[in-house]
Amino acid sequence: MTQTNTQIFYSERRNRNVLVNDLTNQNENKCPRWTPLSKIKNANKVRKIVSGHDQNCLIWKGINNLEFYQTYQIKSFTIEKEEIKDIQSGYTTYLILTKSGKVFSLAQNCCYCEAPLSDPKSSTFEKIRPVPFFNKKENNRKVDTFAMVGWSNYFVCKDGKLFGNGYNMGRLGDGTSNQAKNIPILIFENVTRVFGGVQGYCFFFTTKNNELYTAGTNSCGCLGIGNLTNQKSPVKVPNWKAEDILDLQTNDDYSILITKEGKTYGCGLAGYNGFTQDKSTFTEIEELKNKKVVEYFGGSRISLALTNENELFGWGFDSDNHPTDQYGNINIRKPHKFNLPEIYQNNPSIKLKITCGTDCIYLYPSYNSCLIQDFQKLFESKIFCDSKLSLNENIQFPIHKIIVESRTNLQISTIEDLLNKESFSKQEILLFLKWVYFDEITNVDLLKQIFNSLNLSFPPKNTFQKDLHDLFNDEDSKDFTLLIKNDEDEDEYEEIMVHKIILLTRSGLFREMFENITEESKSVKDYSGKSIESIEILIKYFYTEKIELTADHDPLLIIEELEDSIEYYQLNENSNILSQLN
Repeated sequence: MTQTNTQIFYSERRNRNVLVNDLTNQNENKCPRWTPLSKIKNANKVRKIVSGHDQNCLIWKGINNLEFYQTYQIKSFTIEKEEIKDIQSGYTTYLILTKSGKVFSLAQNCCYCEAPLSDPKSSTFEKIRPVPFFNKKENNRKVDTFAMVGWSNYFVCKDGKLFGNGYNMGRLGDGTSNQAKNIPILIFENVTRVFGGVQGYCFFFTTKNNELYTAGTNSCGCLGIGNLTNQKSPVKVPNWKAEDILDLQTNDDYSILITKEGKTYGCGLAGYNGFTQDKSTFTEIEELKNKKVVEYFGGSRISLALTNENELFGWGFDSDNHPTDQYGNINIRKPHKFNLPEIYQNNPSIKLKITCGTDCIYLYPSYNSCLIQDFQKLFESKIFCDSKLSLNENIQFPIHKIIVESRTNLQISTIEDLLNKESFSKQEILLFLKWVYFDEITNVDLLKQIFNSLNLSFPPKNTFQKDLHDLFNDEDSKDFTLLIKNDEDEDEYEEIMVHKIILLTRSGLFREMFENITEESKSVKDYSGKSIESIEILIKYFYTEKIELTADHDPLLIIEELEDSIEYYQLNENSNILSQLN
């Protein structure tokens, strides 16, 4: 099977015999053993994967589509009339948060009232159910963010109130050791974020006064407060500011904190906290001091960290996963550098995400924006090409000149001269053009060879999105004028300069309009009746995938004029314009 950088990979963590052999012989570069997850189609649309017990995982695609992967079967779900904001996993429960602040549950055989429902044990993986506590209009409880911790859940509402439900025994943070609570109860106020973990015994949250708090079981120091005392009610974690924290996860008896600078700190049980001794305060992990961690995920006594250079480090694996010295084989209580699938090695331009549950690790590329999707369609359709890349043996490739030249900073004639000195095949050049148009890398060694031939540095310094953002700022290369009717004078038009290929690629409406004008035309009129300010914001979005307002903009006017933009301008159905406007 050909591996591409839109491929999802997984590693079964329970294949202990193979892992014992690899690690005993110091073959970290063979761990984990990655396998393509071929059953998942349209991997480029995946926004997030979360995993709980066994090999189950929930996959979020597009705006409101979900796929549940269970025992090699896939079940599809859609949250009607909602746009998904986040998904999380516990042990046997998956929760879905929408941008309207509603919460939905997918659960089966719930332990300790894990699902926040009045009848959690009646839930099955056949149906997604709304959580009434947050979804009823009369409650006016809109959730802003949430976290799942073992068999408990925590919800931060938009008014800053923190609610929790599930397993208690002193871990819920309500000051008691009462039995499990299926219906959420109030825990704290003025909260901004909450942090958990698939199998944690405690939880953390930040407040509006820039402080970090925690509560729960603390027998090994996983609360990071300098002692081993369990905390039934939230207490402040000393020496930490909320604004400095990128991520924080807690699992079993350890916690890992990542700062916005990419520094990694651990506390709790030895072997899982990144150290060979227990730590009761967050301490920077020595092996990662010179690394910038950008993605971290912890599972059941397992930690995996990705750096900005796409290096994977792992530590703490128990007997069912990778062995530790407590089972007499090898000590990997400290971070070891592990391998990535070949297509992702030494290629920091591909941003990766990682997740794991009790049995599987999943590795996948960050969600490709509509920008990437649109230009992939452009490349595959071969329409609107305005130039050719001519190589030896009469090989010609129809291309879009501004796209190829902006990505390489080379003129087409120079690219032809340099490539013609080598003997690249047609298929090899096609692989290069896939990188040009949508950042796909299917053969690292080959692409490196082509880059060397063009005197370009490898790995690529810029992503496609960064290059297109730079193209937006390149006024001299813009070849087309969008005419906007002036409200004060119906006979006059205001002008917005743009690249013609951007309009053609991003908007179905403009594609239809161009069918009715000559190829030599240098301008087209916009008849939407929208203000020039709104059109300018939309055009910049075409290049950057971002809606950016300044102090001079009237936000209410912009929202009103652009709220129908997906339908009116016939944009990609996965466009995130509405979510940015909201």
